[in-house]
Amino acid sequence: MKKSFWIGMLILVVIIGAALAWRFLTPQGAVATPGAVGAVPSTDKLPAARVEPLRIAGIGGYNLSSVDLGDGPVPLLRIPLDTWGGYAALFAANGGSAPNGSSVFYREYKFAVELVPEESAQGQMDGFAAGRYPVIWYSMDGLPILYDALKGDKRVVPQVIGIFDWSVGGDGIVVRDFVRKPQDLKGKTILTSSPAPYSFFLLWYLAQLDINPLEVKVVHVDDGPKALKTFKDNAGIAAWVTWTPFMTDVVDSASKDYIAGTRLLITSKDANQLIADVFVARNDFVREKPEIAKGLTVGILEGWDMIASNPAPAFAAMAAFYNLSGGASEARGMLDEVHLANFPESKMFFDSGNPIGAHKLFYLSQEYYKLLGVLPNDAGYEADRVISVAGIVLAAKSGKFAGQKNTIQDSFNRDAALDINDLENQRTVLANDVKLYFEAQRLDFDVKSDSPEVRSNMRLLAKVAEQTKFLGTTMVKLVGHLDTTKVEEFRAKGAQAFVEASAQAKLISKRRAEFVKRVLVEQFGVEAERVLTEGRGWDQPIDAMDPSANRRVEVQFLSFE
Repeated sequence: MKKSFWIGMLILVVIIGAALAWRFLTPQGAVATPGAVGAVPSTDKLPAARVEPLRIAGIGGYNLSSVDLGDGPVPLLRIPLDTWGGYAALFAANGGSAPNGSSVFYREYKFAVELVPEESAQGQMDGFAAGRYPVIWYSMDGLPILYDALKGDKRVVPQVIGIFDWSVGGDGIVVRDFVRKPQDLKGKTILTSSPAPYSFFLLWYLAQLDINPLEVKVVHVDDGPKALKTFKDNAGIAAWVTWTPFMTDVVDSASKDYIAGTRLLITSKDANQLIADVFVARNDFVREKPEIAKGLTVGILEGWDMIASNPAPAFAAMAAFYNLSGGASEARGMLDEVHLANFPESKMFFDSGNPIGAHKLFYLSQEYYKLLGVLPNDAGYEADRVISVAGIVLAAKSGKFAGQKNTIQDSFNRDAALDINDLENQRTVLANDVKLYFEAQRLDFDVKSDSPEVRSNMRLLAKVAEQTKFLGTTMVKLVGHLDTTKVEEFRAKGAQAFVEASAQAKLISKRRAEFVKRVLVEQFGVEAERVLTEGRGWDQPIDAMDPSANRRVEVQFLSFE
């Protein structure tokens, strides 16, 4: 996917193993020719990127200017973009980069959009925090870090309101010829251009090689063209984690940016749906301007139809916006390595049950960054805190997209997702404020059963429902956990297997909490909006001696007054 913000998900771990690692020793998959490798040039003068949390300063309220396109002033939303083909549907829906009367957003939702060039990820985030850009692009895997940086101010808590695209070859790792096999990256200097130094794609790939991310020297340049110059000027940089057109140009002998002795090691085409570009809005903007936020989401989906039926205007606009020397044809080529998301695919992406969707990316990247030290060890950020599907709901109600088909759903290996049978194997009691019983490897129970355990569950949930109705200013929080019987088994398989299993454990434990919520709502009449659910997986065991005792759903009452 692009760019920069690769910071989150690895469900294709099973399909990209040693065989693929061998395949990528050369661009075409041929085995590299043995030969003497000269001394690697020094990169001592390049400062290593520091492993620390993302910092964003200058937080303030957002501002919307206005523009008159002939029928009186309307709000003007400025959206910053870097060089990337995944924005094509946005260009199509807006009728170009400038505010205009033919824009879908203006005609149907009564606001205007101006697209602003901004290559720097930090510049986009600073503008987001300061309020210049109420909406920016980000990668789904980067949301835990962005949330961590902004969670202290409710105004700027990021809300994912839609997905632009998946990278299907648009991101990759370029290496020099002294990297003869992937394992040679250990101890080398690697350049990244993502908003955070350790991009998700890099973390994912190093994990496949059993290389600790702290065993490489990362140099971080937060700007694509500047990173290109850094790579050209420093022959000792072994690899560059980047995106198109940069990664394809440096290995193309016909390109002005060609660098001899480089090749592609791996691209996102081999890790399909690992990198998803989303558009993110400020929390205050979503709350105060919900119609604009939802209109943006639906409008971009309409842009997908426009690209499918008549893409030429969008490509011409992109060529002008990006100053592409190859014109509209070059803009068209930028879509070769991305998959623009339509409505059914967007709906799938935001489905919490999707083993490679928004929720999984969020949790998996969170686990990676905790291991690296970028996030605190006790971070337990919920994906639902950063996902707003109001626009997707509006799109569904509109009926506009009934003819669109999901063409990406079967393009990855769903068997790579672990299920509950892999993650726990014994009975246990759900303990905390309320004890609920679940059998091992079950996410639910039969509410009509006469078993003593289920009757106890229902009595306890009846009490929870009664308390909820009386405590009118209280929210009910259901926290799902899994038993820890298999934790050491996964830990023994290595860091990658453990991280993947930990992320899946969170999703599965959340599904258990979601079942309890359905019982409260459907059987006891609790208002759904007053029940929160969370999955903590293996993170909070209550009994080190009896791993099965950790299989539980906790019920907590939270006051907001």
